[in-house]
Amino acid sequence: MSRSIIPDRTTRKIFKDETGWADFFITRIGLILFAAMLLLSAFRVYPMFYEHETGAYMDAVISEVAAKIEAVDTTTIPEHKYIYSFDEKNRNVRIEISTEYVAARGNLSSWRDKELVHAKPLATYVYPSNSKWGNTSGLREYLSRRNNFSKNGADSSPLNFSRDKGDVEEMFENIRSELARDPFVVDPDKPLIIEKVIIHYTDQMGGAKRDYVLVYQ
Repeated sequence: MSRSIIPDRTTRKIFKDETGWADFFITRIGLILFAAMLLLSAFRVYPMFYEHETGAYMDAVISEVAAKIEAVDTTTIPEHKYIYSFDEKNRNVRIEISTEYVAARGNLSSWRDKELVHAKPLATYVYPSNSKWGNTSGLREYLSRRNNFSKNGADSSPLNFSRDKGDVEEMFENIRSELARDPFVVDPDKPLIIEKVIIHYTDQMGGAKRDYVLVYQ
């Protein structure tokens, strides 16, 4: 005759304790998995947010610089100059200016393995500092040297239209090619000067002039 075995108090207590520990560990494992999922989500969301924020900043900066350049180009004020200062928001962004565009580059990781590039074309040619001259006075000096230190293209020192205009246009064409290969890199700690410069010519038929937009620091 079989007899059912009824656990005594000690056995029931041990069984109850083991069940409680199992519930405890299951709960802890669940919390750990939940925390891991939250951390994983945070690591995925932050780069996306940072990329969006950096991209928006880059677009704002290059659009503003391009707008200032084009405003200086269209002004009727002779030798007009505008000084643009960069803010402190993101110094990890590199601003480049060529004759035809303004670009911004930013690294999205500390390993520099992901680069974000935004660019904005310009409605006019612009001439940043280059291998021939760095600013307006440098341009005048360069033109003067090309003319045996006699004329520099200023209103009071006009170049000869027939003799010099072709050389000047060729000079600016070479600068465009140079800056297409190696754009001017802006130093965000220094103000950016955007200036409208006029080169004057004269000949037997009268006077002529051509304006250019220079960018330098």
